[in-house]
Amino acid sequence: MGETDGLKALVGALRENELGLITGVYGDPCTVLLDELARTGLHVEISVEEKTALAQALGASVAGVRAAVVIKQVGANVASDPLVGATTHGSGAGLLVVVGDDPGAQKSTVELDSRWYALLSELPVLTPQDPAHLARSVREGIELSEQLGLPVLMQITARLLGSKGSAALPDSRARTRGQFERGRAWDRLVLERYQYFYQKIQPEMQAQVERSELHRISRGPAKEGVISCGFVSSLVGHENHFALGYAHPLPQARLSEFMRPLQRVLVVEEVAPIIERAAQALVGLAQHETEIIGRLSGHLPRFGGLEREQIEAAWQRQPQGPDLRVQAQPNSSIMELPCGGFEPLYRALAELLPEGYPVAGDVGCSILHGYFPPKIITTAYGLGTSIATAGGLSLAGQKGIAIIGDTGFVHSGITALLNAVEQRHNLLVIVLSNGISAMTPGAQAIPGLERIAELARACGATEVEQLQLAQTGPSELSAKLKRHLDQPGVQVLLIRAQATRLSG
Repeated sequence: MGETDGLKALVGALRENELGLITGVYGDPCTVLLDELARTGLHVEISVEEKTALAQALGASVAGVRAAVVIKQVGANVASDPLVGATTHGSGAGLLVVVGDDPGAQKSTVELDSRWYALLSELPVLTPQDPAHLARSVREGIELSEQLGLPVLMQITARLLGSKGSAALPDSRARTRGQFERGRAWDRLVLERYQYFYQKIQPEMQAQVERSELHRISRGPAKEGVISCGFVSSLVGHENHFALGYAHPLPQARLSEFMRPLQRVLVVEEVAPIIERAAQALVGLAQHETEIIGRLSGHLPRFGGLEREQIEAAWQRQPQGPDLRVQAQPNSSIMELPCGGFEPLYRALAELLPEGYPVAGDVGCSILHGYFPPKIITTAYGLGTSIATAGGLSLAGQKGIAIIGDTGFVHSGITALLNAVEQRHNLLVIVLSNGISAMTPGAQAIPGLERIAELARACGATEVEQLQLAQTGPSELSAKLKRHLDQPGVQVLLIRAQATRLSG
């Protein structure tokens, strides 16, 4: 029959369920998934930011159209507002929120575990392990979403999408139909909505997860065992193994029964010790004698992705505390990304600014000049944050400088620019415009990238100037930068350049 991979399995399962809308925001490991979904003919819309993506998908669900949202783990931070509201407000047709985590922060500025949002919102989160499990998880996720009237989360990683398995995949078509119940929210005041959730929805969710066949359990005579979830379940070879299909809610009764005869249980998960803490709590409640080991105990690294060798070696380790050792290496693939083209700007700023002058960078290509010469960037707190950060920097009495990519600007820089104008901050906002999301380049257009100058003027910027970097010499560029730095108010300098590989 041949072989397939996780990406094809996930795309095929979503197609099988005739989703009418897929929204998303580019960002590894989700870029390749979004482009593959579009290539196969599904209706995919690249959103300017994640809150918009989820809100639109919720609207489709309410209208009876099955939908999915595809975002990376840091994007879940942005989407969390409507996500937590959906718990008590409800949804209609099946809605999956697929979140791409990045263990080891290979393509991210933070190593964030998206499963935390399942605990925060009290929504279920699926943790598929391989291609066949992905197909089954899509089916069960859509069915659970339509039965409960809730979005269902799914955690994926790049390794899961690249994992191999038999091309003979299980049937992934959901057999349910969901319908939005308006009265669930509007016949109840806010606290009554929570009462309804805890009395009716949460118990049914717990019962369905408890009996789910997505959990894979093997038993043997050994007195040690493993609890795992997600892709790393495929790296476990122990005879006593409880591979979770959900990380929240947990099948507490089955987990407790699995742990009861065991002396030690190793918890294998990426990346936060969420299941490890829950297992400790379950052992305490059941008054088992089982010892729980994992990332918290130091038997596994406290952060980063996990490898088979680390899992196998954990049993012999005798740690004295958390394992905080780091073997970090720069991701060599970064130098292959089209993040170059703006080197003359960074050199000009390095010559103009006094040593140590703070410059607010943005998540995206500009962060590379926090690492590589000239090291201009001082901060980079999140996508679209540099303008607001520079507003704070300006309160020290000097011109605030923000460097932001065109994608970051339309994502959430617009609101910060409007705020800076209204608060009369003294800023120079440099927008790097190459027309793509260069850190995670995808095949589909990102809305608004051609309207940045118009949007900046609409926000009321004191001056908006555009220039083509390839047609601007070093002395002219320096003169323009100096003029904007000397002018009061909110200056916007939109610099266009061809995306190229980063040069020294």
